Amino acid sequence: MDNLNLRDIKGYKVQLVADNVYAIDEFGVDMVYLVIGRDCAMLVDTGSGLGPLREVVEELTDKPVFVVNTHGHMDHVMGNYEFEEVYLNEKDAEMMQPDQFTERDWRNFCEKTMREPYYTGGDLNGAVYRQQKRPRNLEEGTCFDLGGRRFEAIGISGHTPGGMVFLDSENRILISGDSVVSTPILIFDDRSTSIRAYHDDLKKLAAREGEFDLILPGHFLRPIGKKYLFDLIDCAEDILEGRAQPVPVDMSHMTCERTLSYRKGLSTIIYNEKHI
Repeated sequence: MDNLNLRDIKGYKVQLVADNVYAIDEFGVDMVYLVIGRDCAMLVDTGSGLGPLREVVEELTDKPVFVVNTHGHMDHVMGNYEFEEVYLNEKDAEMMQPDQFTERDWRNFCEKTMREPYYTGGDLNGAVYRQQKRPRNLEEGTCFDLGGRRFEAIGISGHTPGGMVFLDSENRILISGDSVVSTPILIFDDRSTSIRAYHDDLKKLAAREGEFDLILPGHFLRPIGKKYLFDLIDCAEDILEGRAQPVPVDMSHMTCERTLSYRKGLSTIIYNEKHI
């Protein structure tokens, strides 16, 4: 009995999580979301480029598709090359320059990811690295009308400078990328801003919490509840006010900086002290 609305398409696990909203799990690495409107469809993020994402999308809709990126990290944008119309905030666009996303960087990332216990895909045989085209600038407040469905871009810096979440107030859905997730929030390298900036933007989002019920995050469990948002705010406030009692955590596979982990309720922030 398929009571989870799960499908396997080209190795991707696809689940209908709301009316005309599909969660597309890229082999356990990240979550991509396809929202289908009357006139067109919006793809939120494109994953790591590990598989034929466009073929998956084309099995779900025959409408024109454009891409919006929640942020510029490799595990969210490397499938952009398969699509013509792509949007990303300009503060994160530098991450996609050739000197930032080299083929060696991508292959190292893929090989590390494939060793993780959660990975469900194949190997890199036949996979081809594609240099990304420069995306169109995505500004806070931009609204996308899909025909009977409208999403607003809201800026959430912290994890990256140009992070965005996408709010469908009418259908009470927030697609949150890595800004609100059930996994730890990472704020510790030169591609992050600060816990202060993150906290302030989360407060801005919390002021609109009456407009959404479901939060669809960029990794793992989906959907999640608003408790994660409010616990993240409390977590950040404890760090900012000196009440936190963090513990050291080894993130040497991602950064050479000394990193600390602090948990409050359901939420965890991993950070470096210079990013407070």
